[in-house]
Amino acid sequence: MLPLCYFAFLSLLSPVLSIECNETQYEWPVGKPQFCCEMCKPGQYMHRRNGKVCDKECKPCIGGRYSDTHNVEMYCGICDTCTKPNMEYKSRCNATHNAVCSCKAGYKCKDQNCKECLLVPTTSESSTTLPPSTTALKSTTLPTASTTPTPLRDTAWFLVIIVLLCIGFAFFVVTNIEPFLRWIRTKHGYFLAKPAAPVHSEVEEVSKPVQEVCGKCEQPLEV
Repeated sequence: MLPLCYFAFLSLLSPVLSIECNETQYEWPVGKPQFCCEMCKPGQYMHRRNGKVCDKECKPCIGGRYSDTHNVEMYCGICDTCTKPNMEYKSRCNATHNAVCSCKAGYKCKDQNCKECLLVPTTSESSTTLPPSTTALKSTTLPTASTTPTPLRDTAWFLVIIVLLCIGFAFFVVTNIEPFLRWIRTKHGYFLAKPAAPVHSEVEEVSKPVQEVCGKCEQPLEV
């Protein structure tokens, strides 16, 4: 009696127990899963399946279609085409793999899926844009210009400013010296006055002949 009760209990509990299927299986039926059924293999799709048991029919992918995993899909995926400008096939599409696209030489993929190719300038192309002489001139002149000592330039400008200030001051002195001297004579004339000529008094002019006459009178007269 006990074994019969045990099996009856298991039959009632079995729909409640969870089912763990592996990655190549699917739980079936969908509402109340009781079975782990095998999926269709890569390169196939599920054409039909039974609603109660693991009874299915898988068919191969054809006509530019593929399936790269175990699946329960009702159709295959559509293969990509590598026909855009500057694009080429890295590998063609087949029943189990999609096509892989790549770009021609001198171009690169815009994204990881390589849906568009972009132009990439190479090192040789960028180096030929300038003539050799220009490249050499650029390599030799740029370091010299960048290493020009700044203090020398500052000193040169300082000397130019000093010279211009001196020229301006000299021009100011030349154009304003005469009015300045005239002002000095007006305010302080005694500093610039010419020495006056000696003035002889009338007494000195009159007495001189008298002295001379008297001198002559002192001499003895001859008889």
